[in-house]
Amino acid sequence: MFSVYKQYNRLNAYEKAYLGMYPHHVMVIKESQNKAYKEATVRFGHNLRNDKSDAFRHCFWCALLSKEIGYDKAIMFANAHEMGKSNPQNEREMDLWNNKVGAEIGRSKLLDSILSIKCMEALKSGKLKIINQ
Repeated sequence: MFSVYKQYNRLNAYEKAYLGMYPHHVMVIKESQNKAYKEATVRFGHNLRNDKSDAFRHCFWCALLSKEIGYDKAIMFANAHEMGKSNPQNEREMDLWNNKVGAEIGRSKLLDSILSIKCMEALKSGKLKIINQ
């Protein structure tokens, strides 16, 4: 139980407000985050910031969220997640863009493995934003 409390305290005020309205989304959000980190590590060998792994991770995370909680809620939580960060504007724009692309992909409700492929296709075709090549 301590771990859950500790994780909750790491959330920003916007994320906490979202979860106050939709507490039943906690596990889906956490599981989607874990899957996205794992898949990015498998595909890229790392999870860095502002590179292809980051773009893919954001896309896949939001695709999974959109599949499970719907497009609107996925965007709402992803935006809340980004609003609490002190990232430079270009990093925030990159993340918000890639989240939106992923949420669109997730509308299809396809298998997770197919969503991952679709996010890789989005990356390879230049649909995802990347700061560090």
